[in-house]
Amino acid sequence: MEFHIILTLSLVTSSGAQHATLIRTVKANPGSTREGLLNWALKQAPQMQGANILFFSAEPNTLPFPAVV
Repeated sequence: MEFHIILTLSLVTSSGAQHATLIRTVKANPGSTREGLLNWALKQAPQMQGANILFFSAEPNTLPFPAVV
């Protein structure tokens, strides 16, 4: 199943604060969990290790109805 992931992090540094947002669409294996998706997303930003999570969303990348274009 495909998921739309959004993760926003904030890291306090000696020179202020650093922020980063990850926005990706990923395929997850059957049985995957939101925790697993969060851990995957955190590994995508190793420079933000120890940062605070400001926002996390993992939603199926589908619409519940046909899109009208």
